[in-house]
Amino acid sequence: MTSIKTIISIASCENLKTFRQQKYRVFLAATAVIIAAGALIGLIPGNFLSLTMANYPFSVLSLMNYILAPLAVFMLASDVLSGEIAGSEIKVLLTRPVSRANVLLAKALSISCYVLILFAAGMVVSCAFSIAMSGLSSLSIVSVVSAYLIGIVPMLTLVAMSVMIASMLKSGTSSFGFCLLAYAAFVVAGLVFSGVSPALFTTYIGISSMVIGSAVPVASLVSGIGILLGYTLTFLSAGCLRFSSREF
Repeated sequence: MTSIKTIISIASCENLKTFRQQKYRVFLAATAVIIAAGALIGLIPGNFLSLTMANYPFSVLSLMNYILAPLAVFMLASDVLSGEIAGSEIKVLLTRPVSRANVLLAKALSISCYVLILFAAGMVVSCAFSIAMSGLSSLSIVSVVSAYLIGIVPMLTLVAMSVMIASMLKSGTSSFGFCLLAYAAFVVAGLVFSGVSPALFTTYIGISSMVIGSAVPVASLVSGIGILLGYTLTFLSAGCLRFSSREF
């Protein structure tokens, strides 16, 4: 219980540090602007994005899963780990009577909290536009909430991967670049080698689409979540081992 309280306490401090940085407040605002712009485009008959306001929250969720949330995760991991290692700020935190593994887990929790806020903001704003332009009857709130909750799961895997990579590097810029390369490598591998695609976590980035509609493929959904959780634990374990053994 003490370890959990310590992790939560450190994560809370990290959250405050995150929101003191203007770029992360701007990122949230920019996300809202992008969603609003997409809603306006959706009003154009036969628009080039093929957006419909009745399904707009689900279109926004895809944007969040594949582009916006990964970018936020990579930025945060680079700042809260590699950036602090480069600036020796991490040494101050490590002087506290807390294990390095707990420090790493706290930073991962902090990044996850920001992702949760990003998803919540995206869901609220997109639903507001959808209801305003298509009416409440056209939107299934239960389906939207379920899809967004499931959509967070693959982002936790990305958080774990990014934290693992950031724990190995001393430069925020190189950390961000390697996170992008790793993400792209998994995506490309899934496209090129279709035989191994079901075993790659990036295949399940859009797993939230499984809960959209009347028939939910429960077996596939549970299997996908299991694979994502397996990758998450593996990445976190590797990150904790590396972070605990490196010198600062």
